[in-house]
Amino acid sequence: MASSKVGVLTLLLLCVLLVGSNYVESADAKICPQFCEPNIGYMTCPSTGHKKLYPKCINCCKAGKGCKLYRKNGSLRCTGT
Repeated sequence: MASSKVGVLTLLLLCVLLVGSNYVESADAKICPQFCEPNIGYMTCPSTGHKKLYPKCINCCKAGKGCKLYRKNGSLRCTGT
């Protein structure tokens, strides 16, 4: 009986280590607030050749890497990371 408990505990420990390692690898993920910037007029992205894009709902956190969000008056609000 004792050997089966050791086996179960060993298996449980291995599972915890494997699952825990997956979380460490994805620690670079960012958490973005779910709101729309009300004053964004347009955005540009390197992937589209810096063509003006007009997303319905975007914020600085949700913008793709290198994408720039501009206010309705044309001033730069932020750049996506």
